[in-house]
Amino acid sequence: MKRAVLILAILSSWVWASEKITLQLSWLHQFQFAGYYVAKEKGYYADAGLDVTIQDAKSAHHSIQAVTQGKAQYGVGRSSLVVNYASGAPIVMMAAIYQSSPMVLLTRKDANIRSAKDLKHKRVMLTPDTIEGAEMQAMLRSAGLHDADLKLQRHSYDPRSLARNETDAMVAYLSNEPFILQKMGIETHPIDPKEYGFDYYSDILFTTQQEIAEHPQRADAFYDASIRGWLWAFDHIEETAALIHRYYNPQGKSLEALIYEGRVLRDLAFRPNVSFGSIDPMRLEMIAQGYRLMGVVKSTPPFGPALYKQSSLHLTADERAWLKAHPVIRVGIDHDWPPIESVDQNGRHFGISASYLSLLEKRLGVRFEVDYSRRYWSDSLQAVYNKELDMLSSAAITDTRRERLAFSRPYMKQTMVIVANSKVGFVNDLGDLDGKKVAVVRSYATEEILRKHYPKIIPVVADSALEALNKVASGEAYACIEGLGVVSYLIERHGIRHLKVVGETPYQYEISFAFRKDWEMLASISDKVLSSITPAEYEEIHGRWLAMDPAPQVNYRVVWWIVGFMAVLFVLIAYKNRRLDVLVRKRTDELEMFNQRLQEEIEKAVQKNRKQEKLLMQQAKMAEIGSMLESIAHQWRQPLNILGLSMTRLSLNCPLDPKSDTRKVIDIAEAQIQYMSQTIDDFRNFFKQDRSRIPVNINALVNDVEALLGPLLIRKKITVEREIDPSTEVLVYPNELKQVLINIINNAREAIELHRSKERKIIIRCVSDERYCTIAIEDTGGGIPPAIADKIFDPYFTTKFESQGTGIGLYMAKTIIEKHFLGKLSVYNAQKGACFEIRLNRSSAGDDSAPQTDGGRPDSDGSSQNRERPEST
Repeated sequence: MKRAVLILAILSSWVWASEKITLQLSWLHQFQFAGYYVAKEKGYYADAGLDVTIQDAKSAHHSIQAVTQGKAQYGVGRSSLVVNYASGAPIVMMAAIYQSSPMVLLTRKDANIRSAKDLKHKRVMLTPDTIEGAEMQAMLRSAGLHDADLKLQRHSYDPRSLARNETDAMVAYLSNEPFILQKMGIETHPIDPKEYGFDYYSDILFTTQQEIAEHPQRADAFYDASIRGWLWAFDHIEETAALIHRYYNPQGKSLEALIYEGRVLRDLAFRPNVSFGSIDPMRLEMIAQGYRLMGVVKSTPPFGPALYKQSSLHLTADERAWLKAHPVIRVGIDHDWPPIESVDQNGRHFGISASYLSLLEKRLGVRFEVDYSRRYWSDSLQAVYNKELDMLSSAAITDTRRERLAFSRPYMKQTMVIVANSKVGFVNDLGDLDGKKVAVVRSYATEEILRKHYPKIIPVVADSALEALNKVASGEAYACIEGLGVVSYLIERHGIRHLKVVGETPYQYEISFAFRKDWEMLASISDKVLSSITPAEYEEIHGRWLAMDPAPQVNYRVVWWIVGFMAVLFVLIAYKNRRLDVLVRKRTDELEMFNQRLQEEIEKAVQKNRKQEKLLMQQAKMAEIGSMLESIAHQWRQPLNILGLSMTRLSLNCPLDPKSDTRKVIDIAEAQIQYMSQTIDDFRNFFKQDRSRIPVNINALVNDVEALLGPLLIRKKITVEREIDPSTEVLVYPNELKQVLINIINNAREAIELHRSKERKIIIRCVSDERYCTIAIEDTGGGIPPAIADKIFDPYFTTKFESQGTGIGLYMAKTIIEKHFLGKLSVYNAQKGACFEIRLNRSSAGDDSAPQTDGGRPDSDGSSQNRERPEST
């Protein structure tokens, strides 16, 4: 009997013993690997039955060697793993922690090494895996450099090597070495592969095919615990930095440096519409194509088999037991926060959060019981605090709420924007709203932010986002702060035509599930479900609710009701006074005139609403174009660089006569590829919103504008002449000034085409003194007719067909110059055409704290507004 008990005890201890495994890192301990430290120190690995040893880069020369040789079961590698896989290494890639790589080649600013080409014959420190790494090699090859052109050095893993001039360039992370060296007084310059079009994954968690085949449950457990650790780390950057500072800090980094590193890396880890850690096989194939063109690999195999797949949602025994003990979960909702969530006409919960709840129900086998009895979200929040409800289906994460609630990872993020009357100009930041009434929803994160950080702003509390917007529309509040998606949805759905987005705040709604503080287990389970959502599922959920129907048009029922009321009133008066023919005729005439005036006023109101709608749509289109160009730039950059690498390889492998036709064709192709790449940069920079004024060289800025408009002007046989001092600088928002110049130059081009002048010329002059910088744009387009001179800068005025222009180009240009720059935009007829003058006030143009007026159009004496021209959109 005793022997049986002893055997049972031994078997029991063997069953429950933690499995020992090793994780090999690719660098020294730092925030770069924070998720693994959190998983170990928070007990996530232990809960999964794992005893994990984490080795940094000094423990092994190369993570791929450590894993494939059995010294470690799991490793962290870079995008060079595609070469290892294509070369036959039996690896499986599990998760890409960073969707964009923070890796750069770092140089000293005083070394004047500004581009990859400048590295020729320079000392360069590379780590073993970056010598063959995708990003670095692709960037160097695109600059025409090979290993023989560099003085390669073994990496010291010490940023002070750069400070001591022991090297000219070193592989570094944007989140790490630049900060350390800046604290030492060393200014640095990064040479970033992303600027050359090579935007690759970084820090890919990988293992071997043998590990997956022989220990599938261990792989699932390690993956789940690691992802859970990463999500916690990025949600608690300060706490995670403190943990690393105490236990994983061989480089002796300060706590400040670790917090900075965490914030930079968080931006690289998360990408819209992409689940954390996901790997796209198509993107891997693009990386492999670059390697093939460099001759590193001979072929590119399909990458589907190289990606880790979980057969099902992996829950621990404790998690499964918890779900079994809680089959019904009581959920508090927000009745009026579309499209995030609301209650439809049939009294049912619908919206984005409802779709996520439905997904959780299917995967977890529990039932979410929605509570409809609490009309206001603030009541539901209090009910979860009091444990009368179990969770909220949507709640923004704040520091105050973290003390009383357990949050899942965010399933959606929304920028908080400032909404005001359409007559209000641009609002730079929340400080501009000091002393003004601002509408916010009761108990929302926006109210907490205002009361905590902006005490001079007067909060006007509403019970819903729609009520907050209506308070602005009625004049009860000056502005409203709410999420961009919610604002767009409500304005579109409810036809609120007098409001617009006038500014952006530095805050975001990070929308998550919020649970009772004692239900952190369910928060962890929800994270696993959210991490398993595919891009297709994400698109289905968000696309369904963010797609909006066309906005309702003018309510003509009201118009005809007014007309009908006036007609009835006319009949009654006529009947009562039928014997007084003269008086009837008199009254009839008066009523007809009144009716006509009323019709005119109604028509004016209708037209004004349509114009406001046009302006709002135009602003939305500009923002959408900027976002679209950012996406196009990201998608097109890599194919362009692959074409460039192909031409470089063809040029190297085929020695040709410099005068031969083939050589000329190659040169033309390379020039066109460079031109297309530069054009992408030009458009991205134009649509990128400026955050602060900076000193801008006027001649360089005109160069950028010519790069955008040059091809069109050349086709129209229009020449541009300049009279600009190359040293002239002024403090402005560069992209806004570009927008003004592009509008005016496009107007000039159209006027020259319309006038059919033999002399087709645009002259740009710049005169500067201590007080003013004046830019003049003169054309040979024949000038502007006096009859329309007074209307030139009026909003919506255009002489084009509606399909060709909106009539707001010059109005927006004047608004930018006179409201944002506190300058003046005027126009007069010159000898052969029109001349627009932009006068920037040097004493106030750079004053970011300058006050703004409430009106949408700045005051102007109109002294020089004596001409007009069809404006450009």
